Amino acid sequence: MSDSAATTDNSTDTTQRQGRQVAKRAFATELNDATHVFKESDEERAPNFALLPSGEPANRYFLVGTLTEVTDVGKDSEYWQARIVDPTGTVFAYTGQYQPEAAAFLSQLEPPEYVALTAKPSTYETDDGGVNVSLRPETITRVDEATRNQWVAETISRTQARLDAFESDADNNSFVAMSRQQYDIDPETYRKVLADAREDIGMNAVPKGATEDDPGDEEAVDEAAIAAAVANADLAE
Repeated sequence: MSDSAATTDNSTDTTQRQGRQVAKRAFATELNDATHVFKESDEERAPNFALLPSGEPANRYFLVGTLTEVTDVGKDSEYWQARIVDPTGTVFAYTGQYQPEAAAFLSQLEPPEYVALTAKPSTYETDDGGVNVSLRPETITRVDEATRNQWVAETISRTQARLDAFESDADNNSFVAMSRQQYDIDPETYRKVLADAREDIGMNAVPKGATEDDPGDEEAVDEAAIAAAVANADLAE
């Protein structure tokens, strides 16, 4: 994506990034299962975290997918619902008067489009007692298919690492222990999700700078294009 496109689509000033939590990558299937929300302190302004079932907290997500539908679901004012699909499932993002730039951007899109967004997770209880997860975009921008596929490859790597830690480090990782307590989910579910994601971008696809047998260091992946697209996503883990 060109520098001019990034400038047009992303108006977030880098100074707004200070103090923000690192944006985590997760596929739709796991993100939708991350229904447990907690704080790490009792301070009034302490951030909320969603607990990924694979055992990692997430205050913000970084997601790239296909925007397939945009609908104004507001009653008294515009309130946009965006349906975003990745290789494993669907997530819904909502934005209105409190996210004016994201709302204006969504209102002008004509699906389908590849988009990248940083977003806060939000949960709400349904009438039947279940819990649904949605996203509140902080920034959103158009990207190309190559960027989307790069995100898929990187998210495969990150999810695989979390699953490996989940199975081997429960005694030393408090978030893994918390996940085991809060969720009754078989990690094999997410390994199947990874298989779907690998198939989506090619059975032998791995992050740039890695091999099939050696995924390499996560930071070896060149994320410059994605960083330019969504400037406020602190991409380094």
